[in-house]
Amino acid sequence: MQAMHEFFLSFIHLLVFMLSNFFNVLYRIDLQILEFINHERIKSLDNFFIFVTNTSYIIAYAIPVFLLVYAISKHRFTLKRQSWLMLISLGINTVVIEILKYVINRQRPFTVDTFIEKLSGGGSPSFPSGHTADAFLIATALSILFPKQNGWLIAVWIWAFMVGYSRVVLGVHYPSDVAAAMIISTGIAIIVNRYFVNRNFLKDATIT
Repeated sequence: MQAMHEFFLSFIHLLVFMLSNFFNVLYRIDLQILEFINHERIKSLDNFFIFVTNTSYIIAYAIPVFLLVYAISKHRFTLKRQSWLMLISLGINTVVIEILKYVINRQRPFTVDTFIEKLSGGGSPSFPSGHTADAFLIATALSILFPKQNGWLIAVWIWAFMVGYSRVVLGVHYPSDVAAAMIISTGIAIIVNRYFVNRNFLKDATIT
């Protein structure tokens, strides 16, 4: 019995050691990618990416608000509900992202690595990226609710990826912060949409 207990403890210690080394390797890769993107950037585009990153919250909320005002003025019932669904999704997304930020409490890369050049604002914890999350949430929601609007959707998705890239190139997020935000916000948009669709909230709500 004592031998099994010692074997079990040794196995746990080995597992913790292996996991610790695995995550250390992932962190080093994460940091190396960030350093490369941040250091090898085209500096003449800095102001452009600062502009892109600053549009994240503005565009993410401006789209559903504009559609809501338009729907109310034109008495478009289904469009009004679609707009509200996007705003609800954004609200849930913000809550989830903020909770994760402060529970995980990851330091910003420029506070850990002095070689990272910080070119944009970033005060809250690093993981996941709030700017990226909002951009991908609205891009996913628009794709679900307005699948036939191909031209606009392509533009929105390009913008969303540019927002994510801008957070790395400007030195305020690790690539993993951005990747996690993409996955989380996309999942939230899909789950929220399915929840309300299953309750006929968006019955016949389709724009052609």
